[in-house]
Amino acid sequence: MFQAYHGVTAQQHQSKFNELAAQGYRMISLSVYGEPAQAQYAAVWVQRPGSAWVAVHGVNAEGYQTFFNNWTAKGYVPVLVSGTGQIGNAVFAAVFEQGIPGAWMARHGMPAGPEANAGTFQNLNKVARAQRMMLRSVAIYGSPTDRRYMAVWHANPTNVKWHAHPSDTGESYQDAFNSEIQLPGYHLSGYRPAHVAVSSDHMYCSLFKDDVVGPWVARHGMSAADYQAEFDRQKAAGLYPICVQGGGQGADIRYAAIFAKQDQPVARQWSVSGVAVPNLAGLDHAMQTFMQMHGVRAAQLAVAKNGMMRLSRAYTWAESGYKMTQPSDRFLLASCSKMFLAAAVQSLYDVKLLTPTTAVYPLLGFSGPADARSDTITMQQLLDHTAGYDDSPTGSNYDPTYNMRQIALDMNLGRPVTKLDIARYMYGRKLDFAPGTNNKYSNYGYLLAGAVVEKITGKSYFDYVRSTLLQPAGIVEVEVFPTAAAKRSAHDAIAEDDGLGRSPIDLMSNRLVPAVYGGCGEINEVGDPNAGMGGSAHAMVQFIHLHAVWGHGPRAPGAARSGSTPGASTLAVSRADGVDWAYTLNTRDWAVGASQTLDDLGNAITQILDSTSIA
Repeated sequence: MFQAYHGVTAQQHQSKFNELAAQGYRMISLSVYGEPAQAQYAAVWVQRPGSAWVAVHGVNAEGYQTFFNNWTAKGYVPVLVSGTGQIGNAVFAAVFEQGIPGAWMARHGMPAGPEANAGTFQNLNKVARAQRMMLRSVAIYGSPTDRRYMAVWHANPTNVKWHAHPSDTGESYQDAFNSEIQLPGYHLSGYRPAHVAVSSDHMYCSLFKDDVVGPWVARHGMSAADYQAEFDRQKAAGLYPICVQGGGQGADIRYAAIFAKQDQPVARQWSVSGVAVPNLAGLDHAMQTFMQMHGVRAAQLAVAKNGMMRLSRAYTWAESGYKMTQPSDRFLLASCSKMFLAAAVQSLYDVKLLTPTTAVYPLLGFSGPADARSDTITMQQLLDHTAGYDDSPTGSNYDPTYNMRQIALDMNLGRPVTKLDIARYMYGRKLDFAPGTNNKYSNYGYLLAGAVVEKITGKSYFDYVRSTLLQPAGIVEVEVFPTAAAKRSAHDAIAEDDGLGRSPIDLMSNRLVPAVYGGCGEINEVGDPNAGMGGSAHAMVQFIHLHAVWGHGPRAPGAARSGSTPGASTLAVSRADGVDWAYTLNTRDWAVGASQTLDDLGNAITQILDSTSIA
C-alpha cells in the first residue's frame, strides 16, 4: 500500500500530510525543489506501522535548526532531508523518527571539497564510514559556484557497503551508474542506486549500496510527463517508487526516480554446509559472528590434525538467491597462492633442475639489464623477498603485478602481458636495493619465479603444480582463479570488492570494470604464482600438511601465511601441535582496518583450537 505525488505546492503537501498520516501512512521519500518562494514537493508514502515520527517543510535554515534542536532533544533522528535554493534563501523539508538505533550524524550547509578538508560533504562521508555509519539521505542545493549539501548518516552495524557520488552531470552520473551496477555482490547483480538527489542546475548526488530490494528500475532526467508515464509503467509491473527527487526550476524541472519491489532491504539468511562437528561448534560461531559483523557473504574454514581432516565447513550470510557456499568451492587465494610456488621450486631443487643460487634472468635468456645487479638475482632471493624489489608504495618498482594494463601499454604490446613480458619490463628498470642486502615483500619476485618454473619444466606454471604436487596427493580443489567473469564456473565463489579500474585484458577499452574482474590491474592467469590461484580452505589444509605454508620444504610447524587482494582474504596456519587450519573469505572490504579485523578472527579461532581437544 503506497501513495505518491509530485509537483504539488507546500499547501497541497500539507493537506496530503494530514490525510495520509491519519490513515497510518509514513513517508519513505521526500523532495522539495524549484524556486524557494514557489517550492514544489514530491513524496512517497507507505502504509505500515513503525516508530513515532514528525515532519517539517517550508522552513529556512534557522527554522530547520530550531526544529532539529527541539526534536532531537526528544529522541527523534532525521531520516529524510531535502533542500532547495541558494545558500542565503534555501528552504528545507525533513522527516524525523524516534527509536533509530546506534550512532548517527546530520549536517546541512556543507560545501563540496576534498576528503581531507574538514567539514566538506566528502570529508564527512569519510568520517561516517570510519565510525561505521552509512549515508541515509542527502540533498544538493545552493548554486553552481557555491554548492551545498544536507545529509544524514545512520549506524551501519552489518557493514552494508556503500558509495556516494557527490556531484555528477547527467552523463557522468550515468557513467557512475554503469560502473556501480557491475560490482559483484548479491547474485552478481551489482550495487543498486538507493538515493539520487537533483540540484537546481541538474547535478546529481547519488548513493549506491550493496543490499537488496528485489527487482528495481532507475531513471533520471525525466520531465513531469516522463515521470508520470514511467510511474504508470512500473506500477503496472508491480514496482513502486522508493525514491523520487526533483530539481530545476519552472518548465526545466527534472526528476530522478528509483522503482523497486520493496523499499526495505531483504534480510540476509545464515546457512552452513559441510558435516557438523559438535565439539568444534565454537568455530562455526566464531565465523558467524565475524561474517555478520562485517557483511561477509561467503567463507570457508577447514581444520586437520596430523593430516586427518576434522572440520570442513562453508558459510553463507546472504540474501535469498545468493549462491550457497560449499566446502569444495574455489575462492581466490591471494598471497596464499605463494605456498604452491615455493613447493614447486623445492621440487625442482630436489631433482637438481634448479639450485638456490641459480641466477634467474640469465636462465630466462635475458641480457643487457638496466641495472647490472639484476643479473645476480638468485632463485632463493626471489623466495626470500631479498631480490632487490620493493613492491610497497615507497618503492620505485611499486608492485608491477597490479599494473599489468599499463605495462602492456608502455611496451606497445597490443595484447595482454605474459610473465616474460613483465620480467622484460622489470629487467629494464633499476632495483630498489642490492640483492641480498634487504628484505622487502615482493609479489613480482614470485611471478618471476613462476616464469623460471615454466622455463625449466616446459609446462605452464599451473600444469606443473597440478601434475607434480596436487594430483599425486589427491588434492583436487585448486585452480587458477579466472579473471574474467564469463570464465568463472559454478564452483567459483563470488569475489566481492567495491573497487573499479581499467581492464588489463581489453586494452582498447577505457570502460571501468570491477577490481575482481581485472580492474585491480592483475590478470590472475599471469599472476598465478603470486596471487592468482583459487582453492578451498580444505585444499589449503591438505597442502600445508605436506608442504611449508611459509618458506619451502616440508610442513612448517609454527608458520602461517595470509593473503589479501580484491575479492579475497585468506589465512593458512600450521601449528606446532600437528593441527593445520585455513579460512577463505570472499572479500577484503571491512568496516575497520583489515589487519585488526582479521587478527580478531584469527585470534578467536586460535583460542578455540587452544582449548579444544582435536583427536
